[in-house]
Amino acid sequence: MKYLALALLTCALSGTLAGGAQAQMMGHAPPVPMTPAQFSQTPVGQSVQIAVRLVRVNRATLYGELLQHQTDTTARTTGKQVTLYFADGTPVVMGTARDIAPGAVLFVYGILTKPGQVDIKRAVIDTKFVTVQ
Repeated sequence: MKYLALALLTCALSGTLAGGAQAQMMGHAPPVPMTPAQFSQTPVGQSVQIAVRLVRVNRATLYGELLQHQTDTTARTTGKQVTLYFADGTPVVMGTARDIAPGAVLFVYGILTKPGQVDIKRAVIDTKFVTVQ
């Protein structure tokens, strides 16, 4: 009897968790990057989530333009320059490190090290999914 109750509880929990995960994958909106105003007001040492279009790549240093989120598939240029540090081994999602090149659109999770400078902790390649206007 004890094992039957445990088996039923396990099945119930598995069904609940699987349903929640499926709902999250099906209707979950992508994360929204910080606005340029939020980014400029973030204290050094804090986490940031920004969208950038790369202008130049020099080894581990990336130079980009901060983007303003419009919709899930469009962004607008802001004219604000951002310098990013991309260490070897930094996780890259929806692409590879080879996709990090001038013109690439990235969603960056990182740490603000100085005003306008970010150490990338994870990069999502959005080039195929986001149009820059």
